[in-house]
Amino acid sequence: MGMMKTPFIFQQNPWQRRRKNLQYSLLKKLTRHAMPVFVRGGDLISLQPLAWGEYEPEVVALIAHWAGSAHSDFLLDIGANIGLIACQVGHLFKQVHLFEPNPDCLSLLQLNLKSMLRQQAFQIHPYALGAHKERLTLMVPYDNWGGAFIASADNEYSSDVLAHKDGFIRFDPNQYQSHEVAVESAVDVLSAVFSSLHSMGLRKGVIKIDVEGFESLVLKAIASTIPEDFEVMVVFENWNVQAPFPQLTLGSTLKADFFHLTSDVHRWPFLPRTINSLYNFLRGGHSVFLAPLTQMLAAGTCVLVIGPSSKQLIDQ
Repeated sequence: MGMMKTPFIFQQNPWQRRRKNLQYSLLKKLTRHAMPVFVRGGDLISLQPLAWGEYEPEVVALIAHWAGSAHSDFLLDIGANIGLIACQVGHLFKQVHLFEPNPDCLSLLQLNLKSMLRQQAFQIHPYALGAHKERLTLMVPYDNWGGAFIASADNEYSSDVLAHKDGFIRFDPNQYQSHEVAVESAVDVLSAVFSSLHSMGLRKGVIKIDVEGFESLVLKAIASTIPEDFEVMVVFENWNVQAPFPQLTLGSTLKADFFHLTSDVHRWPFLPRTINSLYNFLRGGHSVFLAPLTQMLAAGTCVLVIGPSSKQLIDQ
């Protein structure tokens, strides 16, 4: 084997080296309070934990408030993804169950939970919840693993809703990777989980749902299987504008009320974003609170409270 005739040289001009050093220093400062979790560069759900050191702070504060009101027995995270919510609040609960079908997320989920819930036991269920046991296709946007959805007739979101929530103009399968994933009966699984919790005297907790079009199915399964002495707050996303309430079948002693996590920020769609931002800055920040819903679900984060007297529970 002959010697290389051309020596190896890696060259950078002074401006390239300076730019890289500046980028490194800036990123180091911006992420000094980042959550100690594994994330994907360029993925939409990675920006908040890197830049802010937290993820969806309003939802986290709501769950922490509920846990601090004597509802810290259990957390069910249905659609856990890489665990950004559970990592922040899981330590507040006695039992944590996480459901995630995406095989690419499962290893990150396990590592992130071990990193942030060091003293907390948790159980990962590597499947989705659906109408019955089967195998279906999970569609995952390349740049937004948090937007993954299951392609099925049971998915209530239209192709337009599924595309728009991920920032696409129209649905194009080429913008997604696909996985065949396991789906288990939501009724069967939740019935077993609630029975296990009940046997341990754990009856007050939180259920977080992020299942991209299967929300109504999971909500109905919760309502039909939850024991009558349970009190739960269910936090879920809704991207169906003006969607009707799902028809819930509850026990005779239980009541259910829907709320919307909203804020007092004022936005005028006819004004530029900078003008809206400046106005809300000058008016002195904003507050986030729960507003009752009476007929339709609102777009964004919704809350279902189930208990003997749900409205009284939410005011605690």
